Amino acid sequence: MTTHKLVILESDAEEYLEILRCEALPGLSIQPLQEVDTVNRSLGECDILLGSPELLSRGLHYARQVKWVQSTWAGVTPLMAPELRKDYLLTGVKEVFGPLMAEYVLCYVLMHERRVLERYRSQLEKTWDMIEPSSLHGKSIGIMGLGSIGTDIARTLIPFNMKIFGYSRSRTSCEGFDRCYLSGELISFVERLDYLVSVLPDTPETDHLIDTPVLEAMPRTSLLINVGRGNVIDEQALIRALENGEIGGAVLDVFQEEPLPESHPFWETPNTIITSHTAAMSTPELVAHVFIDNYRRYVEGIPLNLVINFSKGY
Repeated sequence: MTTHKLVILESDAEEYLEILRCEALPGLSIQPLQEVDTVNRSLGECDILLGSPELLSRGLHYARQVKWVQSTWAGVTPLMAPELRKDYLLTGVKEVFGPLMAEYVLCYVLMHERRVLERYRSQLEKTWDMIEPSSLHGKSIGIMGLGSIGTDIARTLIPFNMKIFGYSRSRTSCEGFDRCYLSGELISFVERLDYLVSVLPDTPETDHLIDTPVLEAMPRTSLLINVGRGNVIDEQALIRALENGEIGGAVLDVFQEEPLPESHPFWETPNTIITSHTAAMSTPELVAHVFIDNYRRYVEGIPLNLVINFSKGY
């Protein structure tokens, strides 16, 4: 049997190694690395890489023989840099993070309706707060991105009797959505929403998609939630909208620069919650099995799942 050489480039490389060894994958030798080691011969000899795009983007130059790269992140932006080689098969991670993202969105829309933060502030002030809470029933939510994550979010919200709308480049219908809008209908899509959720990837087409005209079209009470990628939002436009009360608030998990610098205005922008890219964390237990399934396909000559299109970026 052909022997394949895998290098794991991950801060959790040892945990991935333990999981993969338990699977006893045929014909696979494994070298875990927690950092790009330029003197380690394994990088130059491997034909498979598994790891975070940030580390992979630095290790590709030394992995001259690599044929297949499995990302451990849903987003692969670091590997899309123009100066990096693209002469290998890149596979991503999907249908893993959807339930976690759905929990995150449900958490914050319920917090918003039940006025959780306001109640807590009243408690700290020892004030008996009798402001009436609201309900999700009949409220409208728009989800930008109709892949596995977007559809998982919609599926989770269906029991709450919300009106669920989708936004996509190409899909005009999707199970669980009341209506789907195409890219030329963005303003119409947002203008009656109580909640706007973005799970869009980082591509040139999504850059600053949520800008001043979009924010101005949203109702003044609406809440923006971004769990996709930071490039989607024009950050300065959002800061102005929040400071001027043009929208009701924002829950932001992702940003154009991460970690978010201490000097960034978002830390002090009113009605803003920052969650530090923790909505759906990549863990070895979740991601390793994506690699395991693809490796079995790889050795059997079967097309791999979740292949990334370099021209699209996802």
